[in-house]
Amino acid sequence: MWVNLLLFICLVASKKTVAQSSPLDGNWYSNGTVIIEGSTNSYLGELKLKQYGRALKGEFNYYFRDSLFTNHIEGVVDMGSRFVVFNPFPIILHSSTSTKTGVDCSMTGEFMLRMSRVGSYLAGKFVAEKTYKYTCPEIAFDFEKNNDSITPIQEAQQATIVAKATDTAIIARDPVAEITKKQFDERPKDYFLDVPVVSKTIKIELYDNGAIDYDSISVFLNNKLILKETMLSHTAIKLTLSLDDSLPINELGVFANNEGLIPPNTSTLILIDGDNRQEIEMNSSLHRTATLRLRKKKQ
Repeated sequence: MWVNLLLFICLVASKKTVAQSSPLDGNWYSNGTVIIEGSTNSYLGELKLKQYGRALKGEFNYYFRDSLFTNHIEGVVDMGSRFVVFNPFPIILHSSTSTKTGVDCSMTGEFMLRMSRVGSYLAGKFVAEKTYKYTCPEIAFDFEKNNDSITPIQEAQQATIVAKATDTAIIARDPVAEITKKQFDERPKDYFLDVPVVSKTIKIELYDNGAIDYDSISVFLNNKLILKETMLSHTAIKLTLSLDDSLPINELGVFANNEGLIPPNTSTLILIDGDNRQEIEMNSSLHRTATLRLRKKKQ
């Protein structure tokens, strides 16, 4: 009797060990690239998976522009071929200019599990139904298993860059800042938009517009350098700006320190003026600086 009980306990423990050691269990991370010509918005994606026999359940979290999306996800796996299929779920359209009004695409996942001494990977893509394959192009991901206690999504949430206008005297003593200021003064401005503002203090957030291609920018307010060379990413560069109330128009310039891998230097600027929030596309180059005219609006 005791022998049978011991064998039963060992069998249960063995099953639990097998269940816990499933190669698909855990967190998987990758950037998502839209399979289409030209520059597009990209996705920072994370899968959280748990395997139950052939069934898979979990979450697909992804950053798109300035927002985090979470979807419940289910699928099946054939461990013989290591082929994984995820059931359809919504992903925001790559060309959406706003995460609040963007259109969703229903997409299915098709992935292959690869395991080696170096690591474990889920390589494949999310695809739309044939009827919408031209409207919703495929999104390729090469997920890598992440065993860190803090996931890349959590790092992105915690790593938000918060910046304040830098003291002019400090910038004047910085050789890099001095070079940037000299280049800014020599480069023509592209005044492409007048924006009425009510508040004396506004907030702005800057993101890379599309694929992360190592665009770096500096920010000027009324020809004064307030943020020196900083790389754009999916993580927000946040600035709180005090406008000059004595001027009818304040000028806000996004200066291109480079053009990244895909010219020109493109960024999305979120301007928060009290309760008003605007999303503005800024395109700068090594020849012109995208500049906003912030026009004081009478209340």
